[in-house]
Amino acid sequence: MNAPLQIRPRPPYQRSKPVRDRAYLAFIRCLPCIGCLKTWGVQAMHSGPHGLGQKASDLDTLPGCPRCHEAYDANPRQFAERHQLDIPALIRRFNEFYVRVKGRAA
Repeated sequence: MNAPLQIRPRPPYQRSKPVRDRAYLAFIRCLPCIGCLKTWGVQAMHSGPHGLGQKASDLDTLPGCPRCHEAYDANPRQFAERHQLDIPALIRRFNEFYVRVKGRAA
């Protein structure tokens, strides 16, 4: 029995390469921090799987000052609850905004 390609499971432990986009990271660093709204020293905070042998995509980043970045890395769930943030919705919104801005610049 052959399953269609769309629903055929991938082999276990097959990693997909994370997206790397320097222009998107520069765009994120131009936004205010999502925790305290500071506009200087903003860094791109990667969300999603990252750690030993895992890399998060550049498209899954949020803007954060160094203090908020450290707090987010220590405990992302607690950071999101403290600041009442919907992280997946923010990532989608930043991605959509970037596509619109990038389309105007081209």
